Amino acid sequence: MKSNPKDGRSSSLSGLTVEKRSGNSEKFSEEKLVRGISRAGTPFMLAKDISKSITDKLAENPPLDNFIFSSKIREYVSEELKQRNQGAIAESYLGYSKNSVTPINEEQLKNSKYD
Repeated sequence: MKSNPKDGRSSSLSGLTVEKRSGNSEKFSEEKLVRGISRAGTPFMLAKDISKSITDKLAENPPLDNFIFSSKIREYVSEELKQRNQGAIAESYLGYSKNSVTPINEEQLKNSKYD
């Protein structure tokens, strides 16, 4: 994120570390957050607005020890999407799907005509 001295967001979040699902840690990036939200199907300008809102929230109430789990950021994004009537995208962003494929069991696999 480019530094904007008027809003102070980048300086207050410059030391924020995000722990990802994999266990790896990296510095918080508003641009990366925008890309992730956008990849879930959110129009780019809405993704950018949501990212700014979350970045502002984090800057106003910084996490303890400048550390946050990516799952907490995902929750914030999901809440923002739902507040903006984007429930389906919120589910996609969280990794759920209403249209998930039902896994087949061992018996169904044995009875498959493609053995």
